[in-house]
Amino acid sequence: MTYAMFLSSHHLVKALEVLTALAIVCALTRPRWGSAAFAWVEGKFRAIAAHRVRAIAAAGAIPMAVRFIMLLWYPFPQPIVHDEFSYLLQADTFAHGRLTNETPPYWQHFETEYTLLLPTYASQYEPAQGLILAAGQVVFGHPWWGVWLSVGIMCAVFCWALAEVMPTPWALFGALLAALQFGIFGIWMNSYFGGAVSATAGAMVFGALASLRDASRWRWMGVVCASGLGILFATRPFEGVIWSGVVLIYGYVILRRHPGARSALRRELLIPFFAVCCLSGWLLAFYNWRITGKPAVPPYLEYRNVYGTPQPFWWQGPIKIAHFNYPELRDNYLNQRRLYEMRNSIGAMLLAERDRLRDFWRFFIGPLLTPALLFIALLYRDRKIRPWLFISLAFIADKATYHAWFPAQNGPSTILVLLIVVQCWRHLRAWQRRRHFGLAMSRTLMAGLAATVVIGGLGRAAEPALGPAFRHIVPIWESLYPPKRLRDDVTAKLESIPGKHLVFVKYAPGHCFCEEWVFNLADPREQRIVYIRTENAINDVGIARTFSDFDVWLMEPDARPYRLSRLTSMEEVAGIRGDVNEDERKLASK
Repeated sequence: MTYAMFLSSHHLVKALEVLTALAIVCALTRPRWGSAAFAWVEGKFRAIAAHRVRAIAAAGAIPMAVRFIMLLWYPFPQPIVHDEFSYLLQADTFAHGRLTNETPPYWQHFETEYTLLLPTYASQYEPAQGLILAAGQVVFGHPWWGVWLSVGIMCAVFCWALAEVMPTPWALFGALLAALQFGIFGIWMNSYFGGAVSATAGAMVFGALASLRDASRWRWMGVVCASGLGILFATRPFEGVIWSGVVLIYGYVILRRHPGARSALRRELLIPFFAVCCLSGWLLAFYNWRITGKPAVPPYLEYRNVYGTPQPFWWQGPIKIAHFNYPELRDNYLNQRRLYEMRNSIGAMLLAERDRLRDFWRFFIGPLLTPALLFIALLYRDRKIRPWLFISLAFIADKATYHAWFPAQNGPSTILVLLIVVQCWRHLRAWQRRRHFGLAMSRTLMAGLAATVVIGGLGRAAEPALGPAFRHIVPIWESLYPPKRLRDDVTAKLESIPGKHLVFVKYAPGHCFCEEWVFNLADPREQRIVYIRTENAINDVGIARTFSDFDVWLMEPDARPYRLSRLTSMEEVAGIRGDVNEDERKLASK
């Protein structure tokens, strides 16, 4: 729970480091402290894990239940970054029963990050995350419920997949580690950015491959593996390519051990596998064709050809774009070009790798899981684990050669991270068996990890009642929830005013591209509040007349204080930009 995308998590990391140190000191000085209570808890845990189906159900239900209870203090998250708005557009499109939307009139006013306007109006992203958000919107009334469900499914699949290579109690333990470290308070649960869907897909492929050792289970594993690959290509295509290579190599090695089962291999494994792969490929090609008009060109490549973002891997050539209609879109492109150009300097590359490793550690490991990694060298001796260590190298190379990092990019390989952490924890628990040091440390560290959820939940609940003497502790959990944005406040203000509202957003020179306002859903005319860019006097008036049943506003977010003013005539609309002559103003207002 130590990764914060939007606020500094420095105070939280320091608090967890202190908690880790206390857990270690307690284990080394009082190894038998609380042993009866810990043994009782472990007995209940083993009783749940005694039945595999019950363990899998518990792995999925626990993080969902905890987060549901915490809705009292941590309500539905508001979208913050560009990607989230793009996914919400995609979800709303699917919820309307469409794969894409017609280009809106005066489409230049709707230009924004990670959204295509031509040849159709759609998100640039692959469809799997949008589908789970759409399910939440249609079934439960809000897209966040799809996020909530996806994290529960992810933890359940983690438990099933890990149980293919280790005892079920340890598989359940690994799934709960994921829930506590990044499944309840992490951005995968508390944003619309995605991550859990691709992590589920990677775990499906992993579990299916691990089960190939048992020929009696081939009947369904081909379907599970191919379904996982299909979801990967519908979320993280490049990681889908890596996992496809792993399937070919690992599957070939394992299947060579069953030379006498060729008929069963073809009937129960290969035919279902290739059938599902072909179906998944056809569906993705159809999706691409509906949006870009080209079955082999996914939306994100079409968007990159127009706007130059995201920039490619360091081992690929740069994407160069000469013209932009708006400076904010240009500035985002230039920022990613700057990150991409780090490849030209060894020092800059090493600095970027350090920052990515730090963020990776904060999200997936954190202080409380770090002591277990001291035993990572012992994993090479574990025959069931050793192949996956080599497979992990491909994903490490993947992330080490890209110019930026977000947790969702490691979603497909999360199961490998979890496998390594859990196996290290098993070695930690067996360390100094006679003195009980390892056993005690595994217990106190796990207790500390569980306490972090209590700290985050109770701290936020008690925050309004804290007096001035205790306000300094608020930053400890403050990074667990995103900050409020001015756009949210203005939206709330407009929602309190009856009617529909068309808001021209006028940025000042030098406005940061990270503070984008122009995001809309699948059918802007159905929205109560529509944010658009200013362009020129004629087109500004044209779109205002197109939305004739909307009240028209001008928002200037960079003014201090900000200015939100209602425009009551077409002359005022024509003069928004302030750089038109009188003849143009008259022509636009006719």
